[in-house]
Amino acid sequence: MIRYVLLVLLLLSTGVGEPVSPARSYLDTALDLLQQHSMESSAADWPRLRAEAHRAGDAHDAIRWVIGELGNPHTVLRTSPSGGPPPSIREVPGGRMIGSTAYLKLPQTSSDNGETYVESGRYLLRDLLAARPSGWVVDLRGNHGGDMHPMLTVVAPLLGEGKTGSFVHPDGTTTDWGIRDGHVHDGERIWFPQVEMPPAVNGPVAVLIDGGTASSGEAVLLAFTGAARTRSFGEPTAGYATSNELFLLPDGARLAITTAYMADRTGRTYGNTPIAPQTLVDSDEALDAAIEWLAEQT
Repeated sequence: MIRYVLLVLLLLSTGVGEPVSPARSYLDTALDLLQQHSMESSAADWPRLRAEAHRAGDAHDAIRWVIGELGNPHTVLRTSPSGGPPPSIREVPGGRMIGSTAYLKLPQTSSDNGETYVESGRYLLRDLLAARPSGWVVDLRGNHGGDMHPMLTVVAPLLGEGKTGSFVHPDGTTTDWGIRDGHVHDGERIWFPQVEMPPAVNGPVAVLIDGGTASSGEAVLLAFTGAARTRSFGEPTAGYATSNELFLLPDGARLAITTAYMADRTGRTYGNTPIAPQTLVDSDEALDAAIEWLAEQT
């Protein structure tokens, strides 16, 4: 999951009469952000990292080297001549009935596609509910992430009321997310309050995952983890169960810093280790295995 923060870089003097070069100021600003916000910051040797980074010839190379030393694969520097946020992801949920099972495919989505994603998912869910399914499959295979809130809103009727996960911050504090009065909340913020989703559904849910399930895709998996009559099938996820903040640098580079780990409803914390399914099966066989399990639950 990515949260966006706009950074305005000021080229400052040293305070002792000697100007700081733009390149050094740029690098120091990026290093300050990493030191202030990174989950790995407290364990890092910042005097050493800063000294070696300043000996590098290129600021971008130096920042990437420091990120590598911190050791978090979800923290990344992306350079682009045009700058700005990543391109929009226009995918929407899909699904169909497979016998008596409702099959719901949740793809990745960007934040600016959220309303379209939720509206499409709402109408799809309505049609699936009309068929009175005996169980549900939520397919997260290949869901690389983006914004978790539209995804969670679409499956809110399957999650039911209450806490479904949380972010764990560097200081140990947490921000819970879940379903409140039928709507997704993240901390105190309510997402898509204008959308009326169908009421809660009481039925077994199978969740499909694979190595392409990452970040916000993993957040949806964790939202189901620990729920009654729910089981995951497939292959281990990508291992990016963390929350990032995205800092936009003046030259168009984007510095995404991991600022929190994800936890499931039971409080178990995840991070950069792939999440194994409860039933390990080849990704191509996961749907069949899930439908077989669902048939046993009725």
